Amino acid sequence: MANKPENLKPFVKGDPRRHTKQKGERSFKTIFEEAAREVAEALRLGEKPDAVQIELVKKGIKQGLGGNYQFYKDLMDRLYGQVKQSIDLSAEITTEVKLKDLKDYIKWRKQSKN
Repeated sequence: MANKPENLKPFVKGDPRRHTKQKGERSFKTIFEEAAREVAEALRLGEKPDAVQIELVKKGIKQGLGGNYQFYKDLMDRLYGQVKQSIDLSAEITTEVKLKDLKDYIKWRKQSKN
């Protein structure tokens, strides 16, 4: 089996399959908040740098009420994570193995090992 202890190997540092946030890498939320703050300062919104974020959420809610909720959904998913989804998987699997097929497979496996 693939999960035998002798077959398990730890990931190597820098392995592209092991993408985690690197030191110094900023999250989307941090970048979004910083951009909103800069826009608020540029528009001279004064003491409410969160006003840009509030306006974006208002716009998303208005669009959602109008039937287009994709912008609002994308923004909320990026900031707070996607809603947990559960999938019910139930199936009945039946298979028919013929003795001749099994013998052919065993013969093939023996030949491929040599």
